[in-house]
Amino acid sequence: MIAQSGTAPAADRLRGTRRRENRIRVHIPVRIIYQGLLSEVTRDGLCTDISDAGMSFQTQAGLYVGEFVGVEFQSQNAVSFRFQVRLLYKTGNRYGAYFATPDGSSNDS
Repeated sequence: MIAQSGTAPAADRLRGTRRRENRIRVHIPVRIIYQGLLSEVTRDGLCTDISDAGMSFQTQAGLYVGEFVGVEFQSQNAVSFRFQVRLLYKTGNRYGAYFATPDGSSNDS
């Protein structure tokens, strides 16, 4: 669960016409972890909305639609939470993704 204090603007519900879950608008720094050519790469990002099924975030990392990446949320008590997501779309430096289990299947099945 993400603490309410992790949201900068008021938590607004976003409605997407194709989305199965309502998303909540947030402004939470995250760390994006993905496999580079030779080793694991870490880049800063910003989670912009989140739901039970997925999230969107902004990052300068060069990621690819369909790729699985790690997204790490840092809590105030220095405990981090890492989730694996699969990228669904890319628009500029904004990505949409759904939460995935380690074997690559979605959590909502």
